[in-house]
Amino acid sequence: MRSLRFTLLLVFGSVMLASCGKQDPVITDTGFLHGAFISNEGSYNNSNGSISYFDVDSSKMINHVFEAVNGRPLGDVVQSFAVAGEKGFIIVTNSQKVEVVDLKTFTSLGSIDSLEFPRSFLAVDSKKGYLTDGNTNGHVYVVDLETLKITDTIPCGSGSGKMVQYKNRVIVANAGGWGNDSTLSIIDSGIDKVIHTWTVGMNPTDLLLDKNDNLWVLCIGKVVWNPDWTIGTETPSTLVALDPQSGSVLESQNIGAVGDFYWPLRFGTNKNKDRIFYLESGGIYSRSITNGSEAGDPFIRGNFYGFGNDPSTDQIYALFAPSFTTSGWMFRYLPDGVKLDSLEVGIGPSQIVFN
Repeated sequence: MRSLRFTLLLVFGSVMLASCGKQDPVITDTGFLHGAFISNEGSYNNSNGSISYFDVDSSKMINHVFEAVNGRPLGDVVQSFAVAGEKGFIIVTNSQKVEVVDLKTFTSLGSIDSLEFPRSFLAVDSKKGYLTDGNTNGHVYVVDLETLKITDTIPCGSGSGKMVQYKNRVIVANAGGWGNDSTLSIIDSGIDKVIHTWTVGMNPTDLLLDKNDNLWVLCIGKVVWNPDWTIGTETPSTLVALDPQSGSVLESQNIGAVGDFYWPLRFGTNKNKDRIFYLESGGIYSRSITNGSEAGDPFIRGNFYGFGNDPSTDQIYALFAPSFTTSGWMFRYLPDGVKLDSLEVGIGPSQIVFN
């Protein structure tokens, strides 16, 4: 008797991953529950955003998995993907919705609709999640994970986006939306209220915690455009480290350069959480959490749109979008930066989540 994932991989033209014989009637396969999920934005206004699923064990890629399983397009601009137990939350920004799927089968369980500008989802506990939404006036929705209904709204800064959880706090990066912001909103997840607002660099866009539970914030900087689309004002991108309890700044490092017209949107850490990786002009850079001067030349050179660090192997998955009309690529690199392989994905790959 073939396993569920085997059957699905055959549908997509892949090879068998698991099977069980007549003497073992128990199906232990977990479908799409474990692996890497690539968010492919697609072409703006064309509703061709998608999710690619990469099975780490077999090194097989399945593209357009939602469409193939559910028989309909996913939507316009797939912004991000998040896991909550055995559910997957797919944020589709321009379609103003979140699609929710069963990760064992990738069948649709429903959607959260009529949103403004959804950006990121975080499972707070087994019963509720937070969804950032909004442009000029950002906010966080409280979502019941069982009913998929919004139960409360928490006002935050402009363009609220990425989140990270530290103990009973959820820290929200207010990335500015179509404007500018320089704050983090600190939510007490027990009462669903903002209890602090901390100022960091301009337009914070990504967050992570290192091995010491220090909070790192990637701030893309500020750009003000002139009427003729030349740059009037630009500030450097920064990495900022903070104490997640007090908000006191432990370190601030400028990265990139004024005039490079590049806004780094992603960063990550290795499985020991003692190194920081970030995407800037020229490629992926690496530095220790204690020595910012290490990050001189790119660790991996390339013109990437996103990347992710595999927490089990320390491999680096770099995402390349040659255009927003053709398929993109995922390049895998060993922990020492040596290229391992490349696989085709959807249009405009930008983010990757491991589970």
